[in-house]
Amino acid sequence: MRVRLWIRWLKLNTQTTYFHLYNIKLCITPSTTRNKMNRDLRYWKEAATVILAAGVRNNFVNTSATSTQTCRPPISVPKRERTLTHSRLETALFDYTVLMLQRSAKSSFMPNAWVFPGGTVDPSDFSSEWIQIFQPLCEPPNFKIGTVRQPPKRPPILAMDRRKLGSEIPGEVAFRICAIRETFEESGILLVKPNAPDKCLKSQEALQYDQKELAIWRPLLQKNAENFMKLCRELDCIPNIWALKEWSNWLTPTYPKGKRFDTVFFICCLQEIPFTLHDDRETIQHNWMSPLDFIEGYNSGKFYVPPPQWHELGRLCRLPYLQELQRFSQDRALDGCERWFPIRLVASDGFATLYPGDELYPEDPDYTGEREMDICSSKTLEQLRLEVTRLHRIELRDRHAIALYVNIEPPYKHVHPLTMNT
Repeated sequence: MRVRLWIRWLKLNTQTTYFHLYNIKLCITPSTTRNKMNRDLRYWKEAATVILAAGVRNNFVNTSATSTQTCRPPISVPKRERTLTHSRLETALFDYTVLMLQRSAKSSFMPNAWVFPGGTVDPSDFSSEWIQIFQPLCEPPNFKIGTVRQPPKRPPILAMDRRKLGSEIPGEVAFRICAIRETFEESGILLVKPNAPDKCLKSQEALQYDQKELAIWRPLLQKNAENFMKLCRELDCIPNIWALKEWSNWLTPTYPKGKRFDTVFFICCLQEIPFTLHDDRETIQHNWMSPLDFIEGYNSGKFYVPPPQWHELGRLCRLPYLQELQRFSQDRALDGCERWFPIRLVASDGFATLYPGDELYPEDPDYTGEREMDICSSKTLEQLRLEVTRLHRIELRDRHAIALYVNIEPPYKHVHPLTMNT
């Protein structure tokens, strides 16, 4: 009897649907595992990361092993030309660099990959004690970071009313605290402000402290995230949440199997490169390079950059001037972002990753991963691409051969990556 019931359940819950127009089979298979955790966090962990961009002086040379390119103010390139193709950008030099860290080979998630600083949220990031720490400058509900003009399409990670979970700290604040804390733990860069009511909230520079003193605090935070609140009290400072501008939201796909994260990406612009030192635990190297240098390093096989980081670096390639990037991130700071959950399209000669807006992207994707979803076709990637009118996808034929195809308008006043097909 139990066998019959199980077979009946399998028939009802295993579906095969066809996109007849494109000869595509959508394979959906129920997962065999069930997680009994709270629904909000049973499928993934919440996380935050920050894209740190820092200006470089004339003739600054990156002497690291990865790049030795001289960074000078870029030559004049008309904006309309800078936004077309990779070749248009080859003669332009960025006047800023971005920070990326190489994850340890022992990491259980993305080993050896180059990523932006960040990590998983800790309950202390939502602690009500932060209200007292921020009290001289601001208070709930929005801590003077402004109200995003996006409901009802706000990403769930940011739209969730955290008071229902017992916290007076909204997600927009807690995830900024998380990103700042993790950045300090991984790189030694402390993005804080003096705890003084007369200080301007618009300042985006990292305060300079005695590095010996900060070196004492880093392992304490790595051991217990609650020590970040103690650090702020001891140094009489507060996390500079106003310097972090909302940028994007990525949800780890359900392939391959493993850890998943719902990650908020912020961006922060600094005038100069601060003292930086990787922690030799989670991260084993760090580098400040232009976005284009990182992409070219990935394309040439020197190192691996995961798709979200590759995508965001491509976006930065449309904005080679620090002042332009800072103005752009500030102007769209309250326009919000879109949750991106990649869907895999398997073709005869490789596979593509579909993003929201693509013609083949499911209308109602299964974010949970309870059902494994692949879109499969016997056609080639090129055939599948030429049969549709709306494109928002990357095509991969191997680990370092990636091509972006997008022709839709980016939502929320954002920009698409510069098209740099390899």
